[in-house]
Amino acid sequence: MLQNVETINQSEVSLQQFKLSSPVSIILILLGIFQVAGSQAYAQAPALAGGPMLECSGLPCVDVTLASGKHLRMLIDTGNVNSMLDAAVAKDLGLSLEPVMGQDGKPFPGYSKAILKGANVGNGALGDLKVLVADIGEYIKKDQMPAAQGTLAYTAFKNRLLEMDYKKHTVSFSEPLVSDVACPVKCGELTFPTFGKKGPPIVVATQFSVNGKEVAVQIDTLFSGTMLIYPTSVTKLGLDRESHSAEKRFFKYTDGGVDMMEGKASTEAFAGNVLAKPAPVYFATPAVHLPDGMFDGTVGHELFRHAVLTLDLHNNRVWLAN
Repeated sequence: MLQNVETINQSEVSLQQFKLSSPVSIILILLGIFQVAGSQAYAQAPALAGGPMLECSGLPCVDVTLASGKHLRMLIDTGNVNSMLDAAVAKDLGLSLEPVMGQDGKPFPGYSKAILKGANVGNGALGDLKVLVADIGEYIKKDQMPAAQGTLAYTAFKNRLLEMDYKKHTVSFSEPLVSDVACPVKCGELTFPTFGKKGPPIVVATQFSVNGKEVAVQIDTLFSGTMLIYPTSVTKLGLDRESHSAEKRFFKYTDGGVDMMEGKASTEAFAGNVLAKPAPVYFATPAVHLPDGMFDGTVGHELFRHAVLTLDLHNNRVWLAN
């Protein structure tokens, strides 16, 4: 989700002030095949488990069941390194809270840590989840964050395959992987640069393109648009005319609510597979938090809504099918 980034303590936790981790998405489909590529053998595709993809303020979320039997509605937020939980919910659950230490060695005001015991999504088990606890209810009341009790960051699915099927409205994932699995189609690579020089690590993918030109983009499932291109990449992608569009769109869940310029792209695609044609393409206004030119843009919800997005968070790969 796009939002302001605030680093509490990079050795302790990197915090984003709810989310635009810049702008700011999770994914995986695997075919049961056994391949040999050179000398590299690949294991059979693992089984996936999970549950329905629900909607929270129009964005993807799931029902999380805890070992206690309590249910939580939590957003899938691939644009954030920290899973989050509302402070009021943590209190109702009777969770044990620990302070989050700032860079000065003192507790960072307004934030604490907790563990959600025995978290499950449908028939898929995530186990014990570490969460950052804060008063996100205030953002929800102001409609600056989708209405939910918390979020599941990409780190909640570490070493797993994560498949978000926007067509069948399901979220599925594997058990933690111990061996490589072959891509069923052409894959992009995932890296985890920081969002800006002092921001938290986020998920960036290759193989996306706009008008046939490849871009390295953050995958943010809580960015409600298609593709946002940052100022440092506009000219090299030949999008100067589009970036000067007179059309604007307001994104209420990005940086506390910001306008972006809206142009038109001929195509937006992944590995040559066209996802949208023609498609809105967005450009930052001064209120949008920028990643210091470390990648080209961010892709989000509207680009995936007719596709199946798979993130391989063990082998650091991504693929899409539509």
